Amino acid sequence: MNYLTVKKKIGPRKESSKYQAVLVATRELVEAEGYRKLTVKSISSKANVSRNLIYNWWDGDIQKIIEEALLPNVAEWKTPSTGALTTDLQKFIDMSTDALHQPHVLAGYLELASSVVDNPEALQKTNIMFRKPYAKMLKAILENAKQRGELSDFDATGAIDHTSLAQIISGCILQFAITKKPGKRKAKKLVLESVLKLLK
Repeated sequence: MNYLTVKKKIGPRKESSKYQAVLVATRELVEAEGYRKLTVKSISSKANVSRNLIYNWWDGDIQKIIEEALLPNVAEWKTPSTGALTTDLQKFIDMSTDALHQPHVLAGYLELASSVVDNPEALQKTNIMFRKPYAKMLKAILENAKQRGELSDFDATGAIDHTSLAQIISGCILQFAITKKPGKRKAKKLVLESVLKLLK
């Protein structure tokens, strides 16, 4: 059977226990065998679901499955809007830190990073899934602060833009998560303090 030609609809993904089974199976396979050995067949067998289902939900795209299984879905995060820049940034950093300190997320993030660093196409897909929505959320926080008069025209200074700042934040949080020092609570505080200094 050519699974790519099957178009039968198999219900909303996230309302199905099979969706979670695929994500769990993917995490376990990545941990056991690594990113490069994953196939639709191995995932479907491990999750006890049909390949037909995987082709319908993910078009058979292993990269999409891995990203959903291993990366935090930033597109589903709610942009903090507390009415103050400091608390908005704190919530943003808290969400980021809590996500990257989850063992399967950290392991998956590192696995993906090592696998896509020399693959521009895969790197671009990961960029769309994680980095762009992450930077977009930070941009919204900064724009709201500008409108409230809390922040000067940050992007216009030329020193650093919201995309670069987002990379700095995620990079710092990732480093703290990898080393497990100085601990999650203190890491959140240190990152916030650093960001506020950069924004001065």
